[in-house]
Amino acid sequence: MPIPSGPDAPAPRRLLRDVVFDKLLAAIEDGTLQPGERLNDDELVTWLGVSRTPIREAIAKLVDHGLVEMEANRYTRIALPDFEMYRHALQVYSGLNELTARWAIPLLDDADVDEFTGLVDVALARLAEHDVAGLPDFQAVPAYLRAKVGNPLLDSAERLINARVMFNSKPVLDHWQWDLTTEYLTRIREAVRRRDVALAIAAFQPLDEANLRHLEAVEVVGALLTTRS
Repeated sequence: MPIPSGPDAPAPRRLLRDVVFDKLLAAIEDGTLQPGERLNDDELVTWLGVSRTPIREAIAKLVDHGLVEMEANRYTRIALPDFEMYRHALQVYSGLNELTARWAIPLLDDADVDEFTGLVDVALARLAEHDVAGLPDFQAVPAYLRAKVGNPLLDSAERLINARVMFNSKPVLDHWQWDLTTEYLTRIREAVRRRDVALAIAAFQPLDEANLRHLEAVEVVGALLTTRS
């Protein structure tokens, strides 16, 4: 008989390995799991309340994404910052932002523009205070545009790339380029207000420059971190 597809059909169940992956990724992103920290199977089983199999499958996926390091019979640990990987991640992140703007802006109506403007205003207020804790408000700006695109593959790609960007930049957020980021937000707000795709793509230039300058600072401090380790 055909599988029910109406509103009474149950939502698809997520695989345990995917649930575990999301929890471990969130713990890496929020700093619960620190760079270099060793992962113990027994401790993870107790914490996550699942068997070893989905944990090992999730860890293998995190290894593929460069966030966990493994050496057989020696260790499984959260990766250390890799500043060459940071460079690569920034390049991809820039491209994803451009695609998001290109796809999202033609879909926006007047209410969307007003809502987007409000998000940008909140982010600008946090940036004016040089408040690192306000990074979620900053990230909510491109996230709003991605949501309007409605492409789950874009969302998935952005989350993993952004996880790498944030992971590798955490040790040196004090070097962030606040003024250039403010310029980016001001320009993207105007571009969306005008619904101008070309202007929106150009608005990412100061953000790209901010990322490159931050990368230079990361590499200097990273050399110090490597020396100390």
